[in-house]
Amino acid sequence: MDFYVKQRVFSFNDQFTVFDHNQEAVYNVDGKFFSLGNQLAITTTDGQPVLQIKQKLFSFLPRYTISNDEKELCSVAKKMTFFRAKYEIEPLNWSIEGSLFDHHYRVMEGQTEIMAVEKQWLSWGDTYHLTIHDDRHQTIGVALMIVLDMVHHQSKNNGN
Repeated sequence: MDFYVKQRVFSFNDQFTVFDHNQEAVYNVDGKFFSLGNQLAITTTDGQPVLQIKQKLFSFLPRYTISNDEKELCSVAKKMTFFRAKYEIEPLNWSIEGSLFDHHYRVMEGQTEIMAVEKQWLSWGDTYHLTIHDDRHQTIGVALMIVLDMVHHQSKNNGN
């Protein structure tokens, strides 16, 4: 299933709208203003909570947790690499690999691709195209893409 994640331009905190392949909005992503570390909530378009993303503070490399109302689903940790992006997603035993410069990423479980992410270059604001191969991974896939965007902007703002 294909999704398009578009960052809302001219907002003070991180805000995204997630569209399906028919360009119909299916999720909203809103960041908390004045929070310690990044904290975002993914909701349906009618405001029902889906997932929360929280940055773990005091970590040498970026680390985020993704949870629902009941429990933490996974932790996403950036790994030290040069010229490539690499993340580990535990306890799912998934990984994210990609190009820092082209903004192409693949979420893998061993040799199986779970999701592909590609940044759309000629768009107003950051826009990403997600191809999620299994509908069961739809919301976690959207959350992972948001984490990738946050880490990318954090490192760009830090001069890394």
